[in-house]
Amino acid sequence: MRLFLIFLALLIQPRERIDAMSQPALSSQYLRWFQEIEKSLGALFRLFSGLCGQCYSQTMAQAVSGERAKRGYWCCCVIDNQVHDHWTQLNAVQIRADRQWYQKMKIPKDHPARRRFPGNGPCPALGPQGCQISRCRPITCTTQLCEKMLYVLAEARLISGPIDSPRQIEDIISLPDILPALYGCRKNQAVTAAEVQAYLAALAEFTARLARIDVKQRRLWTDRAITRFMAPERRPR
Repeated sequence: MRLFLIFLALLIQPRERIDAMSQPALSSQYLRWFQEIEKSLGALFRLFSGLCGQCYSQTMAQAVSGERAKRGYWCCCVIDNQVHDHWTQLNAVQIRADRQWYQKMKIPKDHPARRRFPGNGPCPALGPQGCQISRCRPITCTTQLCEKMLYVLAEARLISGPIDSPRQIEDIISLPDILPALYGCRKNQAVTAAEVQAYLAALAEFTARLARIDVKQRRLWTDRAITRFMAPERRPR
């Protein structure tokens, strides 16, 4: 009888209460630390001299023209869907700031990103000006380095190893494994301020090494990376 009453109480409680109970527990301090790291990662990614914009433009041009030979190297936001893949955790994080965050993401009906692409893309957060999620994006979006970025880092002699498939920042820099815990994906892992500072320090040092390279040289490597991975294959005459 007691179990029946508990079950009945769950059935009649407000939907908002049920939704709240089903959401992962999150730490405000952890999310602040995550945003601090996310901001520092953004500083690193900005050093790739507009690579993401070039990659997206090339992807859209090839999609419209019907060119498919290089689709494995297309813009990750176009052929992947991290919002879908990590919906439960992403939604739990985003609704803390705005319960209507997903409904506010808009893509014009005539925007090329509305068409179907290889994989499970495009990502619904992809708008005309790029990603519409301004903070606390999925971890993969925050840390993944595509093949073109890896090419630039290899040319700069900052990394070694394969560059023909994406790698996470933790694959090329020794960093504390704390992002999943900060994002609420690991419930039993405690994170300390010292670990966060160690992460930020290692990332800042790596970013500084890339920033010391002349911007014109970085742009040249970026152009070469786009050509290497995305230039259409020549058809025999």
